[in-house]
Amino acid sequence: MAVYDNTYSRVVSWLKVLLPLLALALLSTLFLVARAVDPAQDLPYADVDIDELTREQRVGRPTFTGMTGGGAAFTVSAESARPDPETPDRFTASDLSADIDLPSGVNVGINASEGVIGDNGQSAGLGGDVSVIASNGYRLDGDSLNVTFDTMRLWSDTAIAVTGPGVNLTADSFELTGDGTEDSPQLLVFNGNVRLLYEFDQ
Repeated sequence: MAVYDNTYSRVVSWLKVLLPLLALALLSTLFLVARAVDPAQDLPYADVDIDELTREQRVGRPTFTGMTGGGAAFTVSAESARPDPETPDRFTASDLSADIDLPSGVNVGINASEGVIGDNGQSAGLGGDVSVIASNGYRLDGDSLNVTFDTMRLWSDTAIAVTGPGVNLTADSFELTGDGTEDSPQLLVFNGNVRLLYEFDQ
């Protein structure tokens, strides 16, 4: 029994010495194998113009929502917008889009590459490649479009093209008023050099 105790004590004593040495050897190996870091190497960073950010206030992905007096719900959004320093509720925006749900059940989507949002989202002047797409199959394309969402009025003083089921139309300008309700019926007027091609069903 004394021999067993004596052997056990010697083993424990050796382990107390060997285990710490083994741990030090493992740590040394990790430091030797680890890749050396070059302090002169540039750290990755975002390509951001700090001067431009401090000079121009920007709003990322602003969204305006509302409803017309006739019950049409609308949403106006943009990829980015810059407030007008002289008119706080006016924004110069890029990649604009608008979504209008008319009481009649027709959905109208509007897209433009640039524009100005005013009156806290109640109006917009759109430019660039402007398109208006209705869920009933009609589409309008032009270079500019003005919208007042609270009164549901759309108009353009530049040439537009309209396509739809059996219809191809071009005009120098147009105006659409009303949200399709009994109190506010829709009225669409084309002006200038109007050309209409209508295909009758056979």
